[in-house]
Amino acid sequence: MSTFTTADGCKLDYHLAGSSSSERTLVLLHGWSQSRAMFDRVIPMLARHYRVVSYDQRGHGESDHPTHGARIARLARDLDELLTHLHIEQADFAGHSMGASVLWSYLDLFGSAKVSSLIIIDQPSACTILPWLDPAEAAKVGAIVDFPGAEAFCKSFLGPDAASVRHDFLVSMLTRQISGEDLEWLYQENLKLDGGFGSRLLLDHIMQDWRDVLPRIDVPTLVIAGEVSHVNPASQKWSAERIPGAQLRTFTAEEGGRTLPVLRAARAFRGRLALLPRCPASAAYPGTRRLLMCL
Repeated sequence: MSTFTTADGCKLDYHLAGSSSSERTLVLLHGWSQSRAMFDRVIPMLARHYRVVSYDQRGHGESDHPTHGARIARLARDLDELLTHLHIEQADFAGHSMGASVLWSYLDLFGSAKVSSLIIIDQPSACTILPWLDPAEAAKVGAIVDFPGAEAFCKSFLGPDAASVRHDFLVSMLTRQISGEDLEWLYQENLKLDGGFGSRLLLDHIMQDWRDVLPRIDVPTLVIAGEVSHVNPASQKWSAERIPGAQLRTFTAEEGGRTLPVLRAARAFRGRLALLPRCPASAAYPGTRRLLMCL
């Protein structure tokens, strides 16, 4: 276990795998209420080709559990500070669920100078039906929660039934074929996120609108959807169509097309990564083809 402390005093737990001499670095970002441990099963395979970085975002897993910083923008700043701490000048990034939102926020705040490519996994560009979204547009982008629903959802993680709410929410994201042992392990990881901090972060997360960021993404991007995910796969198609040159891969129910794909076998996750756009190596995307060939 390694740690570093952010500028606002939050100690983050991170893990490095693979050789420091690897040509490419891959940074993995977990979702809300998850942890870097979600990637443990695929990291050994990935580390054959990459220097792999995984970390617990603030409030999650083994990182500090502060009372401040429950905002996507702060998590994006944490990522920037981690990259600086590790002297990472260029990397590929994969973000699952809220991790994708952190990546969009990072691009919005810091640009793409350090970003070689992106993998966006199962995250709508807007989750809540905001005042400027008409119902038809909201459905297309994946916004399915209205303001009262968002309030009730966040409050539910603070109430007397919070434990069962969190369990039910977790189950809604998983394939029905998951073992009881894996489900219990995931649930215990979920419970490491404090309800108060988690509720505030969740509200900030689901109130964001990243649609204006998508057309400005200027790196090879793969958008991953699940046919039976609780995130409407049509919303992932909508996002992919607005990211210049992005590719979309929708996994069927038979392929395990539900969220948390990192719990699948390493070979299956490798298949997801291998679908990144096969752009020719160029000044804009140096080494991209070499990256994809080794996946």
